Order: sequence, then structure tokens, then C-alpha cells
Amino acid sequence: MGVYRAGDVIRRNRQALHMTQEELCEGICNAQTLSRIENGKQNPGKEVYKRLMERMGKEKNRAFAMVSGDDVRVLEYAREYENALHKSEYEKADEILCQLEKMIDDSDTSKQYVIKGRAILDWKLKRITHQEERRKLMEGLKITIDFPEKHDFSKYPLMENEISILCNIANTYFYDNQIEEAIIFLEKIYEGINSGYRIAEKGKVTELLILDNLANMYGELGEHWKAIQLVKQGLVLCKEEKTSGNLPQLLGEMEWNMEQLLEKNEEVDFTKKDCEKILRQAYYIATALKQNHNAYLLKNHYEEYFGKKL
Repeated sequence: MGVYRAGDVIRRNRQALHMTQEELCEGICNAQTLSRIENGKQNPGKEVYKRLMERMGKEKNRAFAMVSGDDVRVLEYAREYENALHKSEYEKADEILCQLEKMIDDSDTSKQYVIKGRAILDWKLKRITHQEERRKLMEGLKITIDFPEKHDFSKYPLMENEISILCNIANTYFYDNQIEEAIIFLEKIYEGINSGYRIAEKGKVTELLILDNLANMYGELGEHWKAIQLVKQGLVLCKEEKTSGNLPQLLGEMEWNMEQLLEKNEEVDFTKKDCEKILRQAYYIATALKQNHNAYLLKNHYEEYFGKKL
């Protein structure tokens, strides 16, 4: 898989907007130069890159920024917010987001980040419905992307926050029991990040999140072997990246789908004892990572399914 390059960003934005090279570069550089930039044979200068992106209606920092502000505390608050959200500490995340709203600048990426955060938290805190959350997420997405909901965004040069919003939109469909629609969303995103065009810093984290969500959704549809295959892809990625944050969730998905296959008396090469071992492993990792909500859910499921204390 590739890393975002300036030429990739320019080329795929231009293609998504159906602009020719000549239309984009007129008055900025010649078409031959733009061709070399897009093919990775030449790096654009800062001013050329800025002008090309602005002509396409993109912020100059959009390819790299997620949330920004003049105060260095903004990034610290953003990290604290993401951490609280990951730990399901929604009241705490809500307080931090309120502070962020007062501190960030008025750039599109910052506004989009806050809209996404507010939509997710308002649903988590039961202030709005899934449908309202989806509508707000779409409003946030349209700040930087001008396409209808059914657009084939698998070929669009999505940035980190845009991918995150699309993943959350997929979840709203899932919770509304529109599982096929949710899967379509996630598979399009996954196709995009596997096309050789992806975020350098958090691309693997995003891929793990998508694999985990897809495994969950396919499991709900009863396609348990497909779900297990997706989990295995995620576990390989965790090993390659030497990351453990997604392991409890992935192992939990693996174990649950194995349970379903055992209960359906399908021909398998594992036993209930193997399920118990995996679930215990998932619980201990979640506990070590202080993922209290995950640990609580895994513990409850273990004690209910295996009939003994963990």
C-alpha cells in the first residue's frame, strides 16, 4: 500500500472533480509540469501546491490537518478527547469537546472535526437518533466533499477525518438494521485505502477499524466464515504494525463467530475450549490496555456463555 504524496492528492482530487490537467494548471504551471507532479516525477513547490488545491476548492492544509488552532493545547485536547471516546468515557469526552469548540480556528477541517465529534457524542449520550446522527455526519462531510450520499467514494481521495465520518455513517446504517448498506459503505472505503492511496500516519489504524466493523457486520448477517477471515486479516495487520489496541475487539469478534459455527454444528477445526482461550485472552488484553468498557463486555459474555467466573 502507498503513502499519500502531493502528486496523488492533486491527481485524484482533479479526477474526482472531472477537471482536465489544462483546466487545473492554467495560470499556475504548464500541463507538462502538472503531469510530472501527478506521476511522482517532480515535487510541487509550496506555492504551486497551494494554488492548485485552492483552485479545486481545497484548503492548502487539508491533506495533512485534522483539527487545528493557534493554541498548542488544541492538539492535546484533541488527543484527550479521542482517548476518552475510545474508552467509552462519553461524559468526559463531551466536556473536552466543549473546550475544543472554544479553542479551534474556523478552518473547514476543524469545523468538520467538531461536527463529527458532536454527532457521535450526542448519539452516545442518547440525545439524538441514529437518523439524526447520520444527517449531521453527512452535513459535516459535505464541508469538504461535494457529492451525494450514494457517490462511489472508493475512488475519491479521502482524508483521515472524511474516512472517519464515513465509517460512522456506516455504523448508523448498521444500528438501524440496514446491514447491507453499512457493508457497502465500509467495503468502498476499504477498496479506496487498498488502491495504493492512503493516509501515511493513521492508515493502518483506519484499516483495522474497518476490518473489525466488517467482521461484526458479516457476523450479524450469519456469514461467520467471512467474518473470521476478516478478523484474521486484522490480526496479521496488528502483528505487522506491533499494535495491540484493536486486539480485544478483534479477538472478541473471532470468538463470537466461532461460537455461532459450533452452535450450528458446522464442520470446524476448533472446540469450545478454543473459544474460551481466545475470549480470556481478549479480556486480559483489554484489562491491560485499560479498555474498561471492552473488558466489562468481554467478562460478561465469558461468564454467561461458559457459566463460570473470569
